[in-house]
Amino acid sequence: MISGTLRASDGVELYWREWPATQPRRAVLVILHGVGEHGGRYKSLAAGLGARGIACFVFDHRGHGRSTGPRGHVDCWDRYESDVHEFLDEVVRDQLSTPFYLYGHSMGSLICLKMAIGGFGREYHGFGGWVISGASIFPSGVAKRHLVVMARLLSRIFPRLTMDLGIPSTALSHDQDIVDAYDDDPLVVRRATVRWGTEALDTIKFIKREADRISDPMLLIHGSSDPLSEAYGSRWLAERVGGETDLIVYDGSLHEPHNDPQYADVAGDVLRWIQR
Repeated sequence: MISGTLRASDGVELYWREWPATQPRRAVLVILHGVGEHGGRYKSLAAGLGARGIACFVFDHRGHGRSTGPRGHVDCWDRYESDVHEFLDEVVRDQLSTPFYLYGHSMGSLICLKMAIGGFGREYHGFGGWVISGASIFPSGVAKRHLVVMARLLSRIFPRLTMDLGIPSTALSHDQDIVDAYDDDPLVVRRATVRWGTEALDTIKFIKREADRISDPMLLIHGSSDPLSEAYGSRWLAERVGGETDLIVYDGSLHEPHNDPQYADVAGDVLRWIQR
């Protein structure tokens, strides 16, 4: 693994990791992780793909992992998108002659989907499509009306007031080692700000309204027993996006198929989709 940092245009330091291809490089995959976690938790997926010729990059979102910025906070969702563009232009630029793909999990799926609606695929020659994992289109239990009203009010007055993310480690994987590692991980962020919450809800609303504008190829993957983001969200997307779409639902898998016992199947499915 190779690592480094990138200074974003507003001064935030973004920490990144690369798992190079150990076979002749076929493609590049840029991974956008979920809320509260960090890029280091994608080691198994990235190393497995690297052994098959897919170079993998992942950076810690601002306010996450080893990156700087207020923990679990973003002033505006578009800032995440700007970070992706800067990361591609500054860190991955020399490898963009190889076909490349973006993989977004959970919160990362929302970043990817909003970018797809905005026409990201037309901006980069060689972009091949999207892998969307655990799409948070219908998150479980977070959009109750009274909580949304309270969050929107507080977001205007105290935007950096934090709230517990409420992510139980047992919702992530059936693998007890993964669960224990998450619980003991000092880089995991357990809280997010009310501004982050309202920005995420607004992004979900936007995606639901504009999903049919997506025209790039897309692979949707989801655990059938995901307790955090309903698998129905990926099925809903598959019926509405305008481009060529494939859907794989892993029977019994929880929120992180790439960290569940069938993680090798996920790497294989992503590889076959990219090859096709």
